[in-house]
Amino acid sequence: MHLTLSPGRKAAHARTASHPCHYPELARLDGGVRELMSWTATSRSGGEGSSGLALVEAVLAALGEVLELPVAVAALHGGEAAAAARDDAFLVLADAYGTFESALLALRESVAGARCGARRGDGAAVAAALRARRRTEKELCRLAGAMRQAASRTPAADATTGDGVGDAVADAAAAIAAASEAVFLGCAAMSPDMSSSMASSPLSKNWLARLHLHVVPASKKVSPATATAAALERLEECIGELESGSEKVFRRLLQTRVSLLNIHNPL
Repeated sequence: MHLTLSPGRKAAHARTASHPCHYPELARLDGGVRELMSWTATSRSGGEGSSGLALVEAVLAALGEVLELPVAVAALHGGEAAAAARDDAFLVLADAYGTFESALLALRESVAGARCGARRGDGAAVAAALRARRRTEKELCRLAGAMRQAASRTPAADATTGDGVGDAVADAAAAIAAASEAVFLGCAAMSPDMSSSMASSPLSKNWLARLHLHVVPASKKVSPATATAAALERLEECIGELESGSEKVFRRLLQTRVSLLNIHNPL
């Protein structure tokens, strides 16, 4: 995946980057957005979701600092159309991460079911877990599609906003949406993708390869079933790390929405 800015947004990004000497908070946000965009452009499915989520959280933390600046409050206050567009952009992101947390829970449960089935040599249990996984994969792919649309729809800042603040907020929203697409697709690719014939053989090496897991029994005394279950347990742990990162991002998104609403509708 490669994230590029439109000509108008490139110019806006350049304007934002021209203010770091005056506002170090904007400089930190700009650096975080650039790092996140670089990660998105080079990310590959599977195994990198946690690092992507950490970068998203860092961007949101930097954005929170920017939104506390008096100059940001002054720049973003007013302009009803632009304010509504910003609120909508972060509402879409927050909704997506709320659904993502539920999808990760379902994914972890399906992997746990597959692990228990593999340990018992129960092909039927593995097949049931895979059916649940396929439903979750569809949901993750749907979320990824929504993020792709969000990244392309994120509006440019209102031309009346000053000091690049509106541009910075718009760039952050677009970068987060694009990175989230990569994270969601990566999570969809983490779980097994088996045909019905493979489902009857849960210890298939092809299955493990599709899982990106390389099972090496510690000794000849360790059965393939035990080794497979151990590999799936490691996958569960990986999903747990993603859940933790997703929860942090979700909280940051809610905080961002509150900050924007307070700016647009002061008491």
